[in-house]
Amino acid sequence: MRKYKGVYIIFLFVGLTLFTFSLLPVFRELLPDTFWIMTVVSVALMAFCMFMLCYKPKEKIRLAAKYERKATMLSKPEYEFLLLLRGISPEKYEVVPQVALIDVIEKRTYTTNRNELFRVCDYCFVDRETFEPLLLVELNDRSHLRADRQERDAKVAAICANAGLPLVTFWMDGDLSFNTVKRTVKKAILK
Repeated sequence: MRKYKGVYIIFLFVGLTLFTFSLLPVFRELLPDTFWIMTVVSVALMAFCMFMLCYKPKEKIRLAAKYERKATMLSKPEYEFLLLLRGISPEKYEVVPQVALIDVIEKRTYTTNRNELFRVCDYCFVDRETFEPLLLVELNDRSHLRADRQERDAKVAAICANAGLPLVTFWMDGDLSFNTVKRTVKKAILK
């Protein structure tokens, strides 16, 4: 489009010139039967050129990286634990996996950025009717023994405590029996 911009400007002036001539009384007397054809053609030519000069096609967004859809949101142990959690009072609670803190906690003071709320918890118990968040659940593996992960987990726990949203943590190599998990969840959940 840009390489033809000069051509459209030239044709715009040609159309304008033809339109001007078609309105002159001298030209109307010379060609009394066809002056209106020139008027219509010149207006159409000017409209087309104006459109082409003003039209901006959507530019494609170029990405520096390649992206690919994941095969699944949860690993096999995370999915099995989700099924176990969903067995706890399914008539009262819905369990939502992979919930960012920003989805369930609102920051009331804006002294710093909200990026600490973009941390993701493994599961969230919500009221089945109102979707009110009632409990966050973390399922930790050995990677949570690293210092950076412990710092992250402590920050998440502090934010949840400050917001009044309970958080319970289970370990993959711990007791994940239904009765133990159910007892822990029922003890910590808000409703």
